[in-house]
Amino acid sequence: MNTIKFFLIILNLLLPLKGFTYANFIGHGYTSCLNCHFNPLGNGPLNDYGRAVAATAISSDAFYPKSWNEEKIAYTSGFLFRKPKQEWLRTQINYRGFRLVSNPNGENEQVRWINMQFDARLILKFGENDKFIMVGSYGRSPLPDPPPPGDDQSLWRSREHYVGYRFTSAFGIYAGLMDQAYGIRVIEHNSFSRTLPELTQNDQTHGVLLHYLTQSFEVGLHGHTGNLSQEKELRMEGGSLTVEKTLFTTHRLGASLKKTGNEFKDILSYALHGRFNLKEGSALLGEIGQVKRTTLNNADEKDGRYGLFQTYLRPWRGLYIFSNIEYVDDDLKDENYSVRWGPGIQYFPIQRIELRFDLYNQRSFNPGASTSDQWTYLLQSHVWL
Repeated sequence: MNTIKFFLIILNLLLPLKGFTYANFIGHGYTSCLNCHFNPLGNGPLNDYGRAVAATAISSDAFYPKSWNEEKIAYTSGFLFRKPKQEWLRTQINYRGFRLVSNPNGENEQVRWINMQFDARLILKFGENDKFIMVGSYGRSPLPDPPPPGDDQSLWRSREHYVGYRFTSAFGIYAGLMDQAYGIRVIEHNSFSRTLPELTQNDQTHGVLLHYLTQSFEVGLHGHTGNLSQEKELRMEGGSLTVEKTLFTTHRLGASLKKTGNEFKDILSYALHGRFNLKEGSALLGEIGQVKRTTLNNADEKDGRYGLFQTYLRPWRGLYIFSNIEYVDDDLKDENYSVRWGPGIQYFPIQRIELRFDLYNQRSFNPGASTSDQWTYLLQSHVWL
């Protein structure tokens, strides 16, 4: 084994996945994503408080010098490993990739390395409590396989660029390219709760988001004009709404609705979801939804249903042991459906680094045919600055 190959293997094992929002962090008492993110509904760059929380509450402290206290660790969470000297500019860099193995040790084993994300982010912020913000990102992303019609097949794109203004701590308005306001923003892009209602990593939309937050309620009302980088006839226009109510100060129960369409199809999605704090960083997440898809050229309608259940247990700081159970029925008119489940480990050895291992088993149930189970495991890598 040559030195370069050895280094790549070690890199794959020691680097991590994604520094966006993690819905399971409700287990740390953060019911709203606005606490730690510039985007009020999560995803995208962390604010200063979020970076400090990632360093002092999420990541392990096992590899820091014994002389470092939490204040010192938080101080080094800035972009240049120190607290920024000015208040109006923030920069961030993210890389995320993973090794995907399908049917391990089987006749049809497939091994792929996928560079999911490599982008730079720029944030301008002004006013008390970051009242006015401008957020932009640009970077490299993988192409869908096969690419959708009308896609420019560019490896370089922006997944978000928007401006935001909070009139009060309770109410803000955001305009630009953002993720759609809907459901629980789990990090698994292949989750049925993201694929069926079309909320995957490249399904952002230009539009205007109204955000309202109190101790009891959080509401996101999002008007969509579609992704303006697409051809006009492909842009999914419409809107979405997500509402969550705080229960017993540390839990959330909510509902979401989305209605979008273009010249070829309409999608109506609705869901119930909950996030529950199990204390000490542990959490339980659940979502069940239904999606009606109408193909306009032949007036074909198809109703689908999905379910998601995740548990996260935190035995000690920096380590999360989780399990996923998912269900999808793409068309309720037939009797076919699929179930996917599996355990995983998420580890933050130090701030800026995450390790993650996922194991999936997917079984398809079809009364008219017998299919083999599909096994997949992923070694996911993410590093952020």
